Amino acid sequence: MTKKVIIIDDSTTQLNLLKTILTKNDWEVYSAKSAKIGYEMIFDIAPDLVITDAIMPLVGGFQLVKSIKENPLISKIPVIIYSILDVKHARYYLQDDINEYFLTKSENINSLVELAQKAINEHPVNEEYKLPILEKSLLQSQTLKENSSQINEQEENEETDILKIDKDKLVNNIKKLHDFTLDDEEIMENLFNILYPILNYDLGLISVHSFEKKEQKVYLDVKDIILSPIFQNSILNKYKAKNNTMFKTYAPNLKTVVDISEFNSKIEFSFNHLNKTTAEIAFYSFEENKWQNEEGISALKNTLEKFFQARYVNKFALTKRPSQKKYSLNKSELNFFNKIENALNNNNYIYLVIVDIVNFQQLKDNLTIQDLDLINSKISEKIIKSINKNEQIHKNYEDEYAMIIFTKDEKELKNRLNTLYEVLNKISYNDYNVEAIITAVNCMIDSNYNVYEAQKIAQKVYNEALNEKVIIKDGKQ
Repeated sequence: MTKKVIIIDDSTTQLNLLKTILTKNDWEVYSAKSAKIGYEMIFDIAPDLVITDAIMPLVGGFQLVKSIKENPLISKIPVIIYSILDVKHARYYLQDDINEYFLTKSENINSLVELAQKAINEHPVNEEYKLPILEKSLLQSQTLKENSSQINEQEENEETDILKIDKDKLVNNIKKLHDFTLDDEEIMENLFNILYPILNYDLGLISVHSFEKKEQKVYLDVKDIILSPIFQNSILNKYKAKNNTMFKTYAPNLKTVVDISEFNSKIEFSFNHLNKTTAEIAFYSFEENKWQNEEGISALKNTLEKFFQARYVNKFALTKRPSQKKYSLNKSELNFFNKIENALNNNNYIYLVIVDIVNFQQLKDNLTIQDLDLINSKISEKIIKSINKNEQIHKNYEDEYAMIIFTKDEKELKNRLNTLYEVLNKISYNDYNVEAIITAVNCMIDSNYNVYEAQKIAQKVYNEALNEKVIIKDGKQ
């Protein structure tokens, strides 16, 4: 009887290659571009084998394997992880209580066929075992063919990058501001310096939460005008702030502004993250009908929203101190934390690092599927090579990776991330260059802090960065 296999990989090129090879070797092949769809397909197909990539958006291959093994209905189905990861990184994720079939993509493709045969010989799944799986099916068999179109539709509906205002200059300059260990005053002044040439405003305003002092702070960029004390007090009252910082550029014949109504054009943005205001921004001009490019203004808003969300997540992590409260850990968690403690023996800090490919939508729009897969493969390869044995990597979305890394000090961190930044931004194909932003969150580890608590902080920040928590359970996400 023909053996059934489900292949799960977010690369269309990889799926087509594996499907061709395994079909030639008499396998009945089904494919999925996400772990969620692949997991659901197990209940419809009752396969003899699952082959999955490791680094995929939202739910990775190792989390998928864990979900399979924790479900007694399907736990006996063998799984092969076929990944760009090398063995030393794979062994970090693979636990003793799950199948350890692993093959790196650098191996000859025929090795995968041989390993597939070995897996079903060592862990055969008979028809009696399959029957309850099929009875528990979450989807009707006639809908399986729709999986590929469902994935494509989901990807098309994702938020796209619509930057139109001096895109290259804006993105490249915003990248440089993602060091949130700097003082806020320096960050805001640099941000104004980026925005003024684009908008040419008379007054710029940014209101943000000052985590250090637990209060709202207003920053003003004043161009050739004087703000009366009455006007300044009205601004502080509006944003419930105690004080402001003013950056001034004065020329002759200054005009004193007493009321906001004296300006004839304005742009106002309010940004929120997890039901909390991250920033409020306003730009004012004496010119009438100055900013009419709605698409461009929307693009600017989207860029600033990402920036202030990243600032909020970073500042939140940098000001939260772990307590010494104890947690009850299961065997899997204890094993994980033991690895963290071992990794920290010669290091002082743990960091959550987010790598964001900011021009991914542009690459997607202008490259073929095969070329985009090639770019993605290069990005993943460079990121994976940058991490050490006990460090972690997870692909949040198509354009975003999360890493947990350990360093002796901040200098070592910056050296590593600067090297990664340079490597990623040198990746190009057909005149299209990768544009990456790297953000690091200090999770506050040193000899005085509890490693378990610090990891809780890392996980919380990680979840906030994702803005959602993905769990696979009983075939549902």
